[in-house]
Amino acid sequence: MYPETRSASLTDYEHVARSVGLDPFRMLRMAKLPAKVLDDPNMMISADSVGWLLEESARLSGQEAFGLLLAETRSLANLGMLALVIREEPTLRAAVQSCVRYMRLHNAGVQLRLDDAGDIGLLHVGVNMQRQALCRQAIEMSTGIVLRTLRVLSSESFRPVKIGFTHERPASLEVHRRVLGTAVAFSQESNAMVCRARDLDAPIPAADPSLNREVKRWLDMQLANLRDEAPAQRARQIVRMLLPSGLCSVDRVAQHLDMHRRTLNRHLAAEGESVSTIINAVRAELAQEYLANSKRKLYEVAELLGFSSAGDFSRWFRGQFGRTPSDWAAQYRESKAAARRPVSHSHK
Repeated sequence: MYPETRSASLTDYEHVARSVGLDPFRMLRMAKLPAKVLDDPNMMISADSVGWLLEESARLSGQEAFGLLLAETRSLANLGMLALVIREEPTLRAAVQSCVRYMRLHNAGVQLRLDDAGDIGLLHVGVNMQRQALCRQAIEMSTGIVLRTLRVLSSESFRPVKIGFTHERPASLEVHRRVLGTAVAFSQESNAMVCRARDLDAPIPAADPSLNREVKRWLDMQLANLRDEAPAQRARQIVRMLLPSGLCSVDRVAQHLDMHRRTLNRHLAAEGESVSTIINAVRAELAQEYLANSKRKLYEVAELLGFSSAGDFSRWFRGQFGRTPSDWAAQYRESKAAARRPVSHSHK
């Protein structure tokens, strides 16, 4: 199944699109989305269509921070039932953990993971889409929404240590600094918000534990209905997030999917997949993406893909694509340059 999101993910799209010179309804038609998505926040729509719409809106308008402009307008209410449960959690950490657990009910195109590292917590933001080239605007929008949510819950006191993105720096940082603050870095190993553990443990004023339990009971019933949904697609996203850590394994993937490794293997086998085939496919996809769209060194790409050395990566790459990473990248750049050259017409 393709991941879906509530149409609330496009809240204020019409206003933001017009502000950068776009016709919002023409853009929706191009994305094959009905106009009523702007009126009904609870419609379930394709996360890939939303990702395409955000990327194309950024491209056509020339506004590289289009996703952040959308995030800037969001309120807690846009999260629907998810807002109810996180608002009643005792601490910001508990609120984040509920976001991690229940995000699929609000937007299956977004995946969150919280890793504790002593005094620091890393909140990873990922996207779960069929076409990963559609992720930049969705990643930035999701990061902006998570940050706004934590600020609202903390009465505006929450400040991350750093926010990192894997993609390259945009030409202008005006919107990024306004929405995310000044501690933003690009070409990082992962899309993640670095937080102080003590900030995550800050209490949420006026939280109601009894209401929290009731909402969680209802959400858990909804979540149970989705447990067996496309485990291969969910595993792909977990693999994407785990590869840079060098700790991507069957056990770790199963742990993040909240199932035993034998259960995971059985589900994947039913889809003609395994964790190893998924890891290989994700590596191939990401290797092309990094070599085509970034200025990273070969050893940096190797690390991001979970290889212990550039040599191991090069041998694997040659086995996959029949040429070295350098040759592949050179040919890619040549093909792009050829596509941009004007066609000459001879006149008699």
